[in-house]
Amino acid sequence: MRKLLSFLAPLIASTGCGDCVPVEPTPDERAWVEVYRPGQQITFRSNRGATNVLTMQPLKEMRSNQDCNKLESGKYQPLRLTLVLQSATNHGGPENPSWSLQLDKTSPERPATLLFNLAGLLGDNSDVPGGKVFKLLPAPVTLSNGRSFPAAYAIRNGQNAIYLRGSQLRAAYWDQRAGLLRYELESGEVFDLAN
Repeated sequence: MRKLLSFLAPLIASTGCGDCVPVEPTPDERAWVEVYRPGQQITFRSNRGATNVLTMQPLKEMRSNQDCNKLESGKYQPLRLTLVLQSATNHGGPENPSWSLQLDKTSPERPATLLFNLAGLLGDNSDVPGGKVFKLLPAPVTLSNGRSFPAAYAIRNGQNAIYLRGSQLRAAYWDQRAGLLRYELESGEVFDLAN
Protein backbone atom coordinates (compact mmCIF):
# COMPACT_ATOMS: atom_id res chain seq x y z
CA MET A 1 0.00 0.00 0.00
CA ARG A 2 2.83 2.35 0.87
CA LYS A 3 4.41 1.68 -2.55
CA LEU A 4 1.13 2.51 -4.27
CA LEU A 5 0.74 5.77 -2.34
CA SER A 6 4.34 6.78 -3.05
CA PHE A 7 3.65 6.23 -6.76
CA LEU A 8 0.26 7.98 -6.85
CA ALA A 9 1.19 11.11 -4.88
CA PRO A 10 3.63 12.54 -7.50
CA LEU A 11 1.28 11.54 -10.32
CA ILE A 12 -1.67 13.37 -8.76
CA ALA A 13 0.46 16.39 -7.93
CA SER A 14 1.77 16.67 -11.48
CA THR A 15 -1.53 16.22 -13.33
CA GLY A 16 -4.51 16.83 -11.06
CA CYS A 17 -4.06 20.28 -9.60
CA GLY A 18 -1.69 23.18 -9.34
CA ASP A 19 -1.20 26.46 -11.11
CA CYS A 20 -3.11 26.93 -14.33
CA VAL A 21 -2.44 29.45 -17.06
CA PRO A 22 -5.21 32.02 -17.66
CA VAL A 23 -5.65 32.44 -21.41
CA GLU A 24 -5.77 36.00 -22.71
CA PRO A 25 -6.71 37.10 -26.23
CA THR A 26 -4.20 39.08 -28.24
CA PRO A 27 -4.83 42.86 -28.48
CA ASP A 28 -6.00 42.30 -32.06
CA GLU A 29 -8.50 39.62 -30.96
CA ARG A 30 -9.70 41.70 -27.99
CA ALA A 31 -10.43 44.62 -30.36
CA TRP A 32 -13.53 42.73 -31.61
CA VAL A 33 -15.30 43.06 -28.24
CA GLU A 34 -13.84 46.31 -26.90
CA VAL A 35 -15.14 48.57 -29.65
CA TYR A 36 -17.89 50.06 -27.41
CA ARG A 37 -18.08 51.34 -23.81
CA PRO A 38 -20.82 50.16 -21.41
CA GLY A 39 -23.83 52.48 -21.70
CA GLN A 40 -22.76 53.80 -25.11
CA GLN A 41 -25.63 54.30 -27.54
CA ILE A 42 -25.18 53.53 -31.22
CA THR A 43 -27.73 55.08 -33.59
CA PHE A 44 -28.77 53.64 -36.96
CA ARG A 45 -30.96 55.29 -39.60
CA SER A 46 -32.70 53.44 -42.40
CA ASN A 47 -33.26 54.15 -46.07
CA ARG A 48 -36.97 54.45 -45.14
CA GLY A 49 -36.55 57.06 -42.39
CA ALA A 50 -36.66 54.76 -39.34
CA THR A 51 -34.20 55.05 -36.45
CA ASN A 52 -32.92 52.33 -34.12
CA VAL A 53 -30.68 52.76 -31.08
CA LEU A 54 -28.49 49.98 -29.70
CA THR A 55 -27.14 50.31 -26.14
CA MET A 56 -23.94 48.58 -25.07
CA GLN A 57 -24.32 46.42 -21.97
CA PRO A 58 -21.37 45.72 -19.63
CA LEU A 59 -18.90 43.31 -21.26
CA LYS A 60 -19.45 39.80 -19.87
CA GLU A 61 -16.34 37.83 -18.95
CA MET A 62 -16.35 34.15 -18.02
CA ARG A 63 -13.38 31.92 -17.35
CA SER A 64 -13.64 28.12 -17.27
CA ASN A 65 -11.49 25.56 -15.42
CA GLN A 66 -11.60 27.78 -12.32
CA ASP A 67 -10.69 24.85 -10.07
CA CYS A 68 -7.58 24.22 -12.21
CA ASN A 69 -8.33 20.56 -12.78
CA LYS A 70 -5.42 19.74 -15.07
CA LEU A 71 -6.30 16.06 -15.30
CA GLU A 72 -9.78 16.67 -16.75
CA SER A 73 -9.52 20.15 -18.29
CA GLY A 74 -5.85 20.74 -19.01
CA LYS A 75 -3.51 23.46 -17.84
CA TYR A 76 -5.38 26.41 -19.36
CA GLN A 77 -8.22 28.55 -18.04
CA PRO A 78 -10.10 29.52 -21.25
CA LEU A 79 -11.79 32.91 -21.51
CA ARG A 80 -15.14 33.90 -23.02
CA LEU A 81 -15.91 37.57 -23.62
CA THR A 82 -19.43 38.57 -24.71
CA LEU A 83 -20.39 41.96 -26.11
CA VAL A 84 -24.16 42.58 -25.94
CA LEU A 85 -26.04 45.42 -27.62
CA GLN A 86 -29.64 45.92 -26.48
CA SER A 87 -31.82 47.09 -29.35
CA ALA A 88 -34.66 49.61 -29.01
CA THR A 89 -36.34 47.89 -31.98
CA ASN A 90 -36.67 44.12 -31.94
CA HIS A 91 -35.57 42.65 -35.28
CA GLY A 92 -34.92 39.16 -33.86
CA GLY A 93 -38.26 38.03 -32.50
CA PRO A 94 -38.95 37.11 -28.86
CA GLU A 95 -36.01 34.68 -28.66
CA ASN A 96 -33.30 36.95 -30.13
CA PRO A 97 -34.02 40.58 -29.24
CA SER A 98 -30.38 41.62 -28.71
CA TRP A 99 -27.18 41.66 -30.75
CA SER A 100 -24.12 39.86 -29.43
CA LEU A 101 -20.58 38.97 -30.34
CA GLN A 102 -18.90 36.24 -28.33
CA LEU A 103 -15.14 35.71 -28.38
CA ASP A 104 -13.74 32.40 -27.06
CA LYS A 105 -10.03 31.94 -26.42
CA THR A 106 -9.18 28.39 -25.30
CA SER A 107 -5.41 28.27 -25.70
CA PRO A 108 -2.57 30.74 -26.35
CA GLU A 109 -1.54 28.70 -29.40
CA ARG A 110 -4.94 28.86 -31.11
CA PRO A 111 -6.71 31.91 -32.52
CA ALA A 112 -9.86 33.07 -30.77
CA THR A 113 -13.19 31.99 -32.24
CA LEU A 114 -16.08 34.37 -32.84
CA LEU A 115 -19.82 33.80 -32.58
CA PHE A 116 -22.10 36.50 -33.96
CA ASN A 117 -25.78 36.41 -32.94
CA LEU A 118 -27.10 39.58 -34.51
CA ALA A 119 -30.82 39.65 -33.73
CA GLY A 120 -31.06 36.00 -34.74
CA LEU A 121 -28.63 36.06 -37.68
CA LEU A 122 -26.11 33.49 -36.49
CA GLY A 123 -22.53 33.33 -37.73
CA ASP A 124 -20.06 31.12 -35.89
CA ASN A 125 -16.38 30.59 -36.76
CA SER A 126 -15.68 27.81 -34.29
CA ASP A 127 -14.00 24.88 -36.00
CA VAL A 128 -16.26 22.06 -34.84
CA PRO A 129 -14.85 18.77 -36.18
CA GLY A 130 -17.00 17.70 -39.11
CA GLY A 131 -19.00 20.92 -38.92
CA LYS A 132 -19.29 23.75 -41.39
CA VAL A 133 -16.61 26.36 -40.75
CA PHE A 134 -17.79 29.97 -40.64
CA LYS A 135 -15.67 32.40 -42.62
CA LEU A 136 -15.76 36.14 -42.26
CA LEU A 137 -16.48 37.56 -45.71
CA PRO A 138 -14.47 40.70 -46.51
CA ALA A 139 -16.99 43.31 -47.65
CA PRO A 140 -15.83 46.94 -47.80
CA VAL A 141 -18.71 49.26 -46.85
CA THR A 142 -19.47 52.87 -47.70
CA LEU A 143 -22.30 54.21 -45.57
CA SER A 144 -25.00 56.58 -46.84
CA ASN A 145 -23.18 59.47 -45.10
CA GLY A 146 -20.06 58.75 -47.20
CA ARG A 147 -17.91 57.18 -44.46
CA SER A 148 -15.89 54.26 -45.80
CA PHE A 149 -14.79 51.08 -44.03
CA PRO A 150 -12.49 49.06 -46.32
CA ALA A 151 -11.78 46.37 -43.69
CA ALA A 152 -15.42 45.48 -42.92
CA TYR A 153 -16.85 41.97 -42.96
CA ALA A 154 -20.27 40.68 -43.99
CA ILE A 155 -22.39 38.15 -42.13
CA ARG A 156 -25.02 37.01 -44.67
CA ASN A 157 -27.81 34.49 -44.40
CA GLY A 158 -27.14 31.50 -46.64
CA GLN A 159 -23.48 32.36 -47.24
CA ASN A 160 -21.80 32.36 -43.84
CA ALA A 161 -24.74 32.61 -41.44
CA ILE A 162 -28.13 31.10 -40.72
CA TYR A 163 -31.43 32.45 -39.42
CA LEU A 164 -32.68 31.64 -35.99
CA ARG A 165 -36.45 31.64 -35.60
CA GLY A 166 -37.94 35.12 -35.71
CA SER A 167 -35.00 36.96 -37.25
CA GLN A 168 -35.72 39.63 -39.86
CA LEU A 169 -32.06 40.14 -40.80
CA ARG A 170 -30.67 39.29 -44.22
CA ALA A 171 -27.14 40.60 -43.60
CA ALA A 172 -24.99 42.63 -41.23
CA TYR A 173 -21.64 44.35 -41.70
CA TRP A 174 -19.08 44.56 -38.91
CA ASP A 175 -15.68 46.20 -38.69
CA GLN A 176 -13.24 44.81 -36.12
CA ARG A 177 -12.34 48.28 -34.85
CA ALA A 178 -15.55 50.24 -35.59
CA GLY A 179 -18.20 47.63 -34.68
CA LEU A 180 -21.59 47.22 -36.34
CA LEU A 181 -21.81 49.42 -39.44
CA ARG A 182 -24.91 48.35 -41.33
CA TYR A 183 -27.67 45.78 -41.25
CA GLU A 184 -30.22 44.79 -43.86
CA LEU A 185 -33.69 43.40 -43.24
CA GLU A 186 -35.46 40.86 -45.44
CA SER A 187 -37.94 43.62 -46.35
CA GLY A 188 -35.15 45.57 -48.11
CA GLU A 189 -34.83 48.19 -45.39
CA VAL A 190 -31.15 49.05 -44.75
CA PHE A 191 -29.93 50.62 -41.49
CA ASP A 192 -26.61 52.51 -41.55
CA LEU A 193 -24.55 53.70 -38.60
CA ALA A 194 -25.46 57.35 -38.00
CA ASN A 195 -23.09 58.38 -35.17
